[in-house]
Amino acid sequence: MNKNDIDAIQSLIGYTFGNERLIRAAFTHSSYVNEHDAVGNERMEFLGDCVLNFLVGEKLFEQDPTASEGMLSARRAALVSRAPLARIVDDIGAIEYLQVGAGVDKNVFSVKARSDVFEAVVGAVYIDGGLDACRALLDRLFYPRVRPERDYKSELQVYAVGCGLAIKYDTIECGKVYNTTVVVGNIKYNGTGKSKRLSQIAAAKAAVCDLIKE
Repeated sequence: MNKNDIDAIQSLIGYTFGNERLIRAAFTHSSYVNEHDAVGNERMEFLGDCVLNFLVGEKLFEQDPTASEGMLSARRAALVSRAPLARIVDDIGAIEYLQVGAGVDKNVFSVKARSDVFEAVVGAVYIDGGLDACRALLDRLFYPRVRPERDYKSELQVYAVGCGLAIKYDTIECGKVYNTTVVVGNIKYNGTGKSKRLSQIAAAKAAVCDLIKE
């Protein structure tokens, strides 16, 4: 990795490192380490995952003072998942600068492998600049791009358990669509979707929007 690559990466993520060895490590895949005397990004992935979960949890906690622990956990899980992180890496073209071993095609990396790159970047920024630098990084790269569907089924489950209510889903196929009725206590809510899963989500959303006032 040369100076031009480092400058390009810093421009992509909007952060300038005091210690450039960290950026080299963050963009070094284990396959490259196997063939060269280099430090890989696996430890930084671990640290970045911890920091990301904390900071996203902190933001969700501040945004909704009424949300329960279960609801916050469900929302964080929807945000901090492999697919959104991989999309960020794809969007900014970060994979281009990842050092890999001979014969490894990084352009066909799995979603997990691409999401690992983002977590490694977060870990490197944390080591170099601390939590405030990571908060700024997420404001630039993460929050503007991550808009997942809320996990309505999990939210409904948490609500029902907290209220001592039973939940029952009943789904039937009607031609090319599925219809689901979810019973929460004694109240019925309906949802329709192109698959069983989507119809259940639609029914759970109807229940959440009615029962959980935000």
